Amino acid sequence: MKITLTHLRAFVAVSREGSFTRAAKVLDTSQPSVTTAIKQLEEALDLTLFDRTTKVLRLTEASAMFLPGIERLLHELDSTLSDFRSVADGTQGRVAVAVLPSIATNVLPEAIRTFSAAFPKIRMSLRDDNSTGVRERVLNGEVDLGVAGRMEDYDGLEFEPLLRDPFGAVVHKTHPLAQDSRPLGWTDLDGYPFISFASDTGIRPILGTLRDVPDNITSPWVEVSNIATVLSLLKTNQGIAALPQMSVNPIENDVVFRTLLNPPLFRELGLITRKGRSLAPAARNFVDHLNAALRPQWARG
Repeated sequence: MKITLTHLRAFVAVSREGSFTRAAKVLDTSQPSVTTAIKQLEEALDLTLFDRTTKVLRLTEASAMFLPGIERLLHELDSTLSDFRSVADGTQGRVAVAVLPSIATNVLPEAIRTFSAAFPKIRMSLRDDNSTGVRERVLNGEVDLGVAGRMEDYDGLEFEPLLRDPFGAVVHKTHPLAQDSRPLGWTDLDGYPFISFASDTGIRPILGTLRDVPDNITSPWVEVSNIATVLSLLKTNQGIAALPQMSVNPIENDVVFRTLLNPPLFRELGLITRKGRSLAPAARNFVDHLNAALRPQWARG
């Protein structure tokens, strides 16, 4: 006969309680079931586990030697199973995320604060990168998921829309275009040194969809690879740029954001995951939390 967890749990319960009846209550089973389990264990081991009298139930010398080891084994098993259940229900684990710098700056701090309060046993790993970098990190399995711009024909990845981020003209607070708060048209940007983005970013292809715009937009004064560099140039009043609203921190005092119309332009941001791979429960909980954090602030498409 094979020795089972039922046999071992019955042995430990009877040893602790000194009674088959009390052990049965602890195990939430019947007293005959406990008696049968102990009898089967004794037969399997060919060993008497308890000295029985009419009033006293004691461990034999042999079984007393093995009780601590069995208790330790069951404790480790129960701890492992508890951790496994926590991972399975998404309350424990690790989530690795790659995001655009604008998401890292404007969305993640508060989202992570509230997520950590709700799921204190989940550990986070964050990487900020441009759109191409985010996709590559997801594709090679470095992270569980990414948040970046919509992608076209990117094999092995899936895109789930999260929000639409409107473009606006961003200029230094002393710039002539900063002296009004009304929306601007793209033609209003004509004649100013224009700062744009390299082709490996998510923003440059979006700007490339524009038609009938001033030459300074299609042939920019300078191209950069990240928004932080653009903002550094803008803060020293070295030009103007067209940026998604989320890329400009709302507490930033050195630059001004003015919505661009005629036509309006949006950056669609979304969740990027590996195709055919489901998210772990902890990662799915983070995605649900991120959706809830974004909903009150940013318009959806």
